[in-house]
Amino acid sequence: MTFPGLDRIEALARNLDSWQRELAGKMTELEDSSAEGMSDSGLVRVTAAADGTIVSTEVNARAMRLDSYTLAEEFTAAAKRAQEAAAARVRELVGEVMADAPGGASGGSRPAEGGRPAAGSQLPDDRPDWY
Repeated sequence: MTFPGLDRIEALARNLDSWQRELAGKMTELEDSSAEGMSDSGLVRVTAAADGTIVSTEVNARAMRLDSYTLAEEFTAAAKRAQEAAAARVRELVGEVMADAPGGASGGSRPAEGGRPAAGSQLPDDRPDWY
């Protein structure tokens, strides 16, 4: 007696080792990655790690002429842009890993009939379907 899904399971098992090595490499790349954000004036530059932590700031000497409120806005804008860029990089790397994962990325991300996601998946606003 043959099982219809057995070939698929065997293929997934064969690919699992290479996928795990690739995942480890992407995780290292992710840990080492950072992103920069700059204020509108270009006087403040902020660097954020992949987790959004601010790791460095750079202030142009001309920024010292700004009042404290404007300078605070410059820092906030630069930090927000750095964190958004870091988050985009994380999404990019995760997308690459999931696209190469055994079984592909479509394993449960498509909505079920009726437009609702499959059980255990996320709704468009990231709430679990049991919410």
